[in-house]
Amino acid sequence: MHLRRLLTYSRRYLGLNAIGSILSIAAVIAGLYIPVATKELVDRVLVAGEFDAIGTLTVILASLTVVRIAFEYLRSYIFEYTSQKVLYDFRRDLYRKLLSQSFGYYDKVRTGELMNRLVGDLQAVRHLLSSFYIQVFEGLFQIVTTLAMMISLNGTMTLALVVIVPVTYFTMRAMSVRLGPAYRQVRIAFENLSSTVQENLTGIRVVKAFGREEFEKDKFDQVATKWNENNIQAAEIRSVFIPVRRLISGLSTVIILLLGGYLVIQEQITLGALVAFNAYVAMLTVPINNASQLVNQWENAKASLEKIFELMDQEIALANRTDALPMENPGGGIVFKNVYFSYGEQMVLKDISFAVKPGTTTAIMGSTGSGKTTVLNLIARFYDCTGGEVLIDGVNVQDYDYNQLRKHIGIVFQETFLFSDTIANNIAFAIPKASREQIEQAARIAGAHEFIMEMPDGYDTIIGERGIGLSGGQRQRIAIARAIVFNPKILILDDATSSVDMETEHQIQQTLKKIMHDRTVVVVAHRISSVKDADQILVLDHGRIIERGTHQQLIELGGRYCQTFIEQYREYKDKASSKELASGRIG
Repeated sequence: MHLRRLLTYSRRYLGLNAIGSILSIAAVIAGLYIPVATKELVDRVLVAGEFDAIGTLTVILASLTVVRIAFEYLRSYIFEYTSQKVLYDFRRDLYRKLLSQSFGYYDKVRTGELMNRLVGDLQAVRHLLSSFYIQVFEGLFQIVTTLAMMISLNGTMTLALVVIVPVTYFTMRAMSVRLGPAYRQVRIAFENLSSTVQENLTGIRVVKAFGREEFEKDKFDQVATKWNENNIQAAEIRSVFIPVRRLISGLSTVIILLLGGYLVIQEQITLGALVAFNAYVAMLTVPINNASQLVNQWENAKASLEKIFELMDQEIALANRTDALPMENPGGGIVFKNVYFSYGEQMVLKDISFAVKPGTTTAIMGSTGSGKTTVLNLIARFYDCTGGEVLIDGVNVQDYDYNQLRKHIGIVFQETFLFSDTIANNIAFAIPKASREQIEQAARIAGAHEFIMEMPDGYDTIIGERGIGLSGGQRQRIAIARAIVFNPKILILDDATSSVDMETEHQIQQTLKKIMHDRTVVVVAHRISSVKDADQILVLDHGRIIERGTHQQLIELGGRYCQTFIEQYREYKDKASSKELASGRIG
């Protein structure tokens, strides 16, 4: 099953593989006549003393050798080329499958495992493909033709050697049965090792901040030791069959020397025929030995293919419908109708209903875990709601083509991610053709232009995981600039100013007001100062809306929002009257 699916990729290059197969046949045929030329050289020159034939026979022998080497080089290059192309197609399809998966999928898998699929597992498959045609197609052809030549020289010696074939077959069969489970364990151990390294390097600051270096060293030693032990176990299995294979080869040599020598003495075959027969035995040994290597490669690749196809067969939980609607010139109106959402068994949103008019700003507040970010994720359809409907311009978001839907939604996530690229390219990520003027304007609005110009190369400074480090606030302002340059109809800010100080936040809020005009904006925030000017404010608690209204209305209500307001501005209580607090002029 796995091999059949793998070969469907190889069929795309059927023409090249056919040429490679023809070259393989030509190489085998050229090789078959080398022992014939050797036989003539021994019988006519060394035995019969026809020294005048040595020049012609030497030229023939050298020509056949050169021709065989040339054909072997060309066919090896072709099969290596096609294996690389198949690997490229395979990796491309696998990567596209990963990109098509929803947020929910990545909530459950480890990055190290996915990296191993795209690199380590596919490399094991490539090693199989590069030698598959040579070791199977060419190997079978060489075995059949070599046996035919051996029979033509002497059927008795050939029959004596054929009895070794069943021994060889059962040896390789036993090797395959034992290697399969061993390689699966190797792959599992390698995934754990990759994931451990990836997680620790990504979270190195957390590891150091809590002084957990020794713990993580021990954890790494455990997974590395397990991987090492599994590799040793697989090597032990392979090592058992190496002396067995050599024993079989040695038995062949003994049979040839004893039986062949006897037949030469009895003058039933010539000395040249014995030399040629020995050469054919050596030629026969090559594909048989390669077969054991192919078994090793196949079991290794099969363990990888199981993991790869498991990933490729993974159902896409969130997909476009066949009749998905395009989104063109959206108005930006958003409606939640009795929305429920759960992560597995955990209910996160419960009967959420609200409307956001086009061009207005809606703010969402609530304690950690109340469901604020989930609301934002449902608007952009990163997840599908469990119950109810999320509508944009009166159409269920599940009816839209989600790629087109997201082209009209700009998002600034709470956890900022920047690519290892220039600052300019990070800002222009969604609009690669954005001009430098547009990029700088977006950076000015986000309050990032000043610190960017202080960088060594300004907007051309490389940042990201391997670049110059930025503070959390600087990263967040670049992310805000990225959303601004995107120029979306719907702007979502997920606590986008949480990493900046109050003064910078105030500056960003003032500049954001300039781009909020005629846009629908949904803001999640913890600070009252970020939400008090919104057209409506929703307060969530345990997945339910417990308060809604404007800043003034919620202050007058005296509920959760008012308590939060008073707590955040407690330092001003002695300087301001209750009336000033209620009016919201402070902050």
